[in-house]
Amino acid sequence: MFRRSIAAVLLGGIALAGCTSSDASSSGAAAPDRADQLWKQRTDFVGDNSRVIWLTRAAGFGPDGSYTISLQTAAKPYGVTITFDEDLPKPVDSIDFTSPSTLLLGTIGNLGTVHVEAPGRSFDLTSAQASTQLGYDVKRLGRDHEQLTAYVDALDD
Repeated sequence: MFRRSIAAVLLGGIALAGCTSSDASSSGAAAPDRADQLWKQRTDFVGDNSRVIWLTRAAGFGPDGSYTISLQTAAKPYGVTITFDEDLPKPVDSIDFTSPSTLLLGTIGNLGTVHVEAPGRSFDLTSAQASTQLGYDVKRLGRDHEQLTAYVDALDD
C-alpha cells in the first residue's frame, strides 16, 4: 500500500512538472538569475517531489521528456535516479553529469546520492564525493546563496 502511494505521488508530480513553465531551465539563464531560481526552489527533503523535479530540470539535466525521475526515500542515503531515454541530444559518452548532480546534492538538503542511467552508461555521485571535488561541503550550496551563485557562475565560464 505504501509503495503504491509513493508511486502515485511520483507519477502525479512528474505529470505536473510537464505543465510548468520552462523559463527556469538552465539554458539561456544568466548565472545570477539561475542561482536565484535554484535558491528559491531548494528544499530540505528529497521527498518534496515537485521541487526535486523542478531542480532536476534547472540543474541542467535536459529538457522535460528526455528523462524520468525516481526518488529513493525509504532508507538513507536518500537518492534520486535520473533515467534518460534513447533520444539524447549528443553522445552519452560526451555528457558530464557531475555539475548538475552537484547542484542537486547541494540544493536538496537530505539528498545523499544521484544515480544517472543512460543508454550504455551509468553515473553515480554521492554527497561525500561532491564535497571532496568541491573542497567544501556540497550542502553549503543550499545554505549559502553567495556560494551557490559562485558555483553556478563558474559553470557558465
